[in-house]
Amino acid sequence: MTPSHDATRPIHSMSASARRERHRGKARRCAPLLALAAAVLALLGGQPRAEAAPEAHLLRIDPRASTVDGSPVLTTVLEVVQNKRLSDITRNCAALTGDANLDCVADAIEQPSALYSSFDFPDKNAIFSVTVDGTDLPAKFESKARWGDSAGQPGVGTAWLILIDAASSMGTRFDEAKAVASAFVNAMQPNDIVDVIFFNDRGVVEDSKWVGNKQAAAQAIAGVTRTYPTQGRTRPLFTIIKNAATDAFKELGNAGQGVSVPMHQAMVVLSNGSAGADPSSTAAASNLLRDYLTKGRFPENNDVLPKTPVPVISIWFPSRLVEEFTANAREFMEGMANTEIGGFFSVVRDGQQRRAANIVNAIRTRFNKMHIVKWRVSCVAPSITQTFKLAFVNTDPPIAGDATFQNVPVGIDPTAWPLDIDRDATDRAAKKTPLYPGGTIKIFGNFCWGGNAQRAELYMIPKNQAAPQSLQGGSIEDARKAQRTLIDGGMRGKAISAGDSVVEFELPDTDKFLVGKGDQMTARLIVYDNHARRTSAVTADKILTLKAKEAPLPYLLIAGVTFGGVVIVLLLVSIFRGGGGRRRGGTAAAAPPRPIVAGGGSPPPYAPAPPPPGDFGYGGGPMMAPPPGGASRATLSGPAGIFTVHPGVEVRAGRDGASCMIALSEPRVSGTHASVKLEAGQLFVRDEGSNNGTYVNGQRVAAGVWTPVPPGASLRFGPVEFSVRLE
Repeated sequence: MTPSHDATRPIHSMSASARRERHRGKARRCAPLLALAAAVLALLGGQPRAEAAPEAHLLRIDPRASTVDGSPVLTTVLEVVQNKRLSDITRNCAALTGDANLDCVADAIEQPSALYSSFDFPDKNAIFSVTVDGTDLPAKFESKARWGDSAGQPGVGTAWLILIDAASSMGTRFDEAKAVASAFVNAMQPNDIVDVIFFNDRGVVEDSKWVGNKQAAAQAIAGVTRTYPTQGRTRPLFTIIKNAATDAFKELGNAGQGVSVPMHQAMVVLSNGSAGADPSSTAAASNLLRDYLTKGRFPENNDVLPKTPVPVISIWFPSRLVEEFTANAREFMEGMANTEIGGFFSVVRDGQQRRAANIVNAIRTRFNKMHIVKWRVSCVAPSITQTFKLAFVNTDPPIAGDATFQNVPVGIDPTAWPLDIDRDATDRAAKKTPLYPGGTIKIFGNFCWGGNAQRAELYMIPKNQAAPQSLQGGSIEDARKAQRTLIDGGMRGKAISAGDSVVEFELPDTDKFLVGKGDQMTARLIVYDNHARRTSAVTADKILTLKAKEAPLPYLLIAGVTFGGVVIVLLLVSIFRGGGGRRRGGTAAAAPPRPIVAGGGSPPPYAPAPPPPGDFGYGGGPMMAPPPGGASRATLSGPAGIFTVHPGVEVRAGRDGASCMIALSEPRVSGTHASVKLEAGQLFVRDEGSNNGTYVNGQRVAAGVWTPVPPGASLRFGPVEFSVRLE
């Protein structure tokens, strides 16, 4: 619509009547917007209120999935919520006093979702990263599920620490506190565990320790039938609760005794909040206690056990105290509740244990809305402590992330964290081009070696060698020993090229790693990062198993041999035919002409016979004649093992298993002691400047010179001796 002249004129240049008409037009256009704003304000109680921004809170980072399926998967427990101010929820209670005020506050808080609004997890907008060498590397989203929809799955449970005030100042409130504790126990899920602790005015007096069944927990609650005598006018409530929480959650990492530690944790404090005039148990101190439990480090300098933020459920049981003590008790109990991560505060007055069901339901409802999100984490820092960050992009409304997991232990052994192998892509490639001795293989995945082929190693599992059944009980060390065994057996592949997403290896030229026959033939292998000391899955059920076949026949060699055989047959036929014709003529075959000797003379009529084959100056018995046409392989046999040398390959012998296919653990053998090769059907050895020498039939050979090794000879590297056989 084209604006009129008046609509474009400056207001101060219009007449009074024109200005009035302009204002009336603007009012008509704004009327719908004003009406909508009025409706919104009416819904908000007649005045606008600012809502807090949605936030994501990481409550657990659990690496145990990687030990289950052999993949580098982290499981995170988190929530995405928009928290509400407690003062906004209890605003209508401000005009009330005494018991009416307490009941009003409790009723308001216990309403469903009173303190928060829950959001779905926006996985397409989420970035979860791990910091390695100062760089944040993003993980790959795997899956998500609501906590409440996953009950019963392994690890989906809560470790409940229930602290019950058993000081004499509780009076009859003690039994009501026990009733609320019993309500929490009765609501336990299959994977929940609980530790019930009673405390008086000096410290812990009863402790059930961590137990995994309702009956044991119920018996622990019922077993304490009365309160404990008061020993003074004040009590260090802050210190008592902090010490009890520290001991319990520190022990949680080592619970053992058949108790499986779940992925979530929470603390319930049932108390009258009475501390007398204790200076450490004030409202300000309760905020410190809340922050301590939110950080989840028990104790603060813990650098071994995983970080586990703990929601605090604080239930206040008011007692008849001096007025100022009552106010301090309420502030202390209310201040402990870290509602931003799922904590909760409520009030239970005399005879109101019926509130227990509402309290438990409100807490369980929020926990059920948490998310279980799994991530594929290819790289981790080579240290016990890790740094993870969760952030969001392009969300409406914007969601605040979580960067509180900074240099904290999360339970990862970086040397045992599996390499990220893309099994599907690798398996497809192997089905298209099966593995065979002397061939090549491509392994796909997300690797952290940055293209450095020197870090990538491949080990083939011999068909008669069993892989570890699990990673429990020191089997990682067993797997490392197995790797060493593979090196000693010459079953190591050689990296040809390595990138971030694929690495290509040359396979060892031996059929010892082939399992099965025909179309069912397979090969098992392990990929190893020698810098980070990480391997692909090594357990029997998860080890990389790919389609394989026998080495193809060398068609060019066969064709050449066949052609040579045909030529020889034709020559023999020609010779036979020529000799036969002369015999039919009745004349003896003429003697071949006598050779002409250099210098013009004739050889003596009876030349001496050539000397028999000897040892070529190396001593020992007579040398075995090499097979016709030369050897196709040489075999070295001795107490240290049996090793095969093929034509065209230089094989090193020594103590350095990383570079020597003939790996010898004898300390008098040098790192790279010697090299051997098979050339033109003859085995040669070259000493690489070793300290204790290389010997053929007892004679030391010169360093740096290729020396022939006769068939049947003795070949010795320092004190380690082998016999040589040419085949």
